[in-house]
Amino acid sequence: MKKKLVILKIVPVLMLFMLIAILSIFSSCSLITSAVVGGAESGLSQAIYERVEQSVYKKMAPKEKLPPPKTPGWNTYMTSQAYVIFSYTFTAGGFWFEAGKYKAGEWTKFRITTEDGDKVVAEKAFLKRLDNGNEWWRVSWKSEEDEWIYEALLNPKTGKILRMRAKDADGNVGEIPVSDESVYYGAQKLTKESVEGATVGTEKIKTPAGTFKAKHIVYMAMGSGKIEWWLSEKVPGGVVKYQTTDEDGKILWTAVIIDYGKGAKTILGVY
Repeated sequence: MKKKLVILKIVPVLMLFMLIAILSIFSSCSLITSAVVGGAESGLSQAIYERVEQSVYKKMAPKEKLPPPKTPGWNTYMTSQAYVIFSYTFTAGGFWFEAGKYKAGEWTKFRITTEDGDKVVAEKAFLKRLDNGNEWWRVSWKSEEDEWIYEALLNPKTGKILRMRAKDADGNVGEIPVSDESVYYGAQKLTKESVEGATVGTEKIKTPAGTFKAKHIVYMAMGSGKIEWWLSEKVPGGVVKYQTTDEDGKILWTAVIIDYGKGAKTILGVY
């Protein structure tokens, strides 16, 4: 009963954060997004806002509430989750740095750990580039019990999602409705000067995927916390670690690369 009560207290805040994340991905909804974000900033404390980030992946999609496949409810459920997962896979704190581009077939896997010790493995894989320049990507999040897989056709120039297919935690596979206004991430592009100014040095980072000489970049997060990245051109995408900490230096969540490689192909039959 205690666990249920805690979840009930978190859900309203979590749903608001999810709504902000989802709306921010739709470029045509700028007025709605501004209104929602404005209300959130005035009514939601900064500390809660940051801690909601690290709870999204496990609280947003309880398997027991998964609607039946081939129903409008399943489509809506999977669409909402897809946009949040893509946002957290392609961005961190609204930003992302890729010191090296992914080549077709390359993939990375990160272990995300929250302040409560919960863990999930997030995969990001560049599957294929078509003749017209559009790209197939896969993102998946796997916990000890469940795995959610999405494969999407993206336009890298406009950021639009053109098609998406998914596999839910029960093993059901289906097409996901995609709006013509959808984009796959809302990351802000930072200037070279900004990145240089935020670089605090170079460090050796030991990870399950190896030890890397990485550039350490630090920005202030909401409140007095920090969001940090460690970059190395030795891995696809160039990111080997990123994390957020609160004003007391406590790690709210951290993501560390655990594996990377080549040869990624569709597992949902999208091409």
